[in-house]
Amino acid sequence: MRFGLFSLMTQRERSQSPRQIYTQTLEHVRLAEQMGFDVAWFAEHHFSNYCLCPSPLAMGMFAAPQTSRIRLGPAVIVAPLYQPLRLLEEIAMLDIVSDGRLVLGLGSGYQQYEFHKFGADLKAGRDILLETLDVLEMFLQGGRLEYAGKHLRIPETYFSVRPIQARPEIYIAGLLNDPVAQQRIARSGYVPIFTTGWSGLDDIRRQRDTVAAAHRAAGKDAAAVQFAIQQYIFVTDDRGEAEQAADAARYIRRIAASMRENYARLDGAYLQEIPGGEEPPLSELVDRMIIGDPETVAEKLVVEAGALKLTHLSCFMALPGLPQARVLRSMERFGAEVMPRIEAARTRAAA
Repeated sequence: MRFGLFSLMTQRERSQSPRQIYTQTLEHVRLAEQMGFDVAWFAEHHFSNYCLCPSPLAMGMFAAPQTSRIRLGPAVIVAPLYQPLRLLEEIAMLDIVSDGRLVLGLGSGYQQYEFHKFGADLKAGRDILLETLDVLEMFLQGGRLEYAGKHLRIPETYFSVRPIQARPEIYIAGLLNDPVAQQRIARSGYVPIFTTGWSGLDDIRRQRDTVAAAHRAAGKDAAAVQFAIQQYIFVTDDRGEAEQAADAARYIRRIAASMRENYARLDGAYLQEIPGGEEPPLSELVDRMIIGDPETVAEKLVVEAGALKLTHLSCFMALPGLPQARVLRSMERFGAEVMPRIEAARTRAAA
């Protein structure tokens, strides 16, 4: 199991400027690199405080010269919102300026609010994503590119800018209940990645079973499935601080759900926090999520990694509204006290 750092860059406090959030995010990324994390992921969203990163590729270019080893990538590129040729060139550019450290995450998108502003059709999102993957694969193969799909039409094109890597690792978000998409992911050797929120282990295991079934249907080895999840993670010995972390995670879930289900209320570009139905109390959320002292966090992750055969864990650690010092302290303790416990458990299991 490899570790990634996920940065949503939410502006919970109006007093916090975008520049502050970008600077703090870079501080998180540099610390994650020191801790031995494999990837730094940058989200993409538009026109609200939910996420202040409209261009994850640009964020990767900002981080590239200030890091040396950690891989950099979008989580995820919302494919239907892009002109495909420009997207390909910017993908190549990030791989070049990072010296071959690009990793790609792509998705179909889910926020009607964003699609409406761009004049894009949310219902066509999945099909546009699949066509974008066609075009991306052709681009990575090199040479001439020409494409005529239902949504994307590209005239004969040659490129002067190409990635260093022959094929970066590619992750695809969501679309769990779309068998066509999941079989395409399996056939192409992409990594499916899912946000788990505060779902229990049994629910996440059902997600993995669905992915394995899609691999079998595509003629692939279900035992060799790659499976990646994203989880909220916060390390603290203080129960009150743990509940503050859970509250921050709940805040994200609330505003995301309001966008997904089209009941959001905005003050300009600032989303109102609207409680959702059937929310567990904060004390239960702490127990459900990967929040707690180092031993508790490590134990939860060891159980999950074994039960789910995780290949990648995307760690959502910069929970909005928490002071930067607390976020950095949590990350430091994860690197110094949690990761060694996980490695020791792996060693014992191997023995």
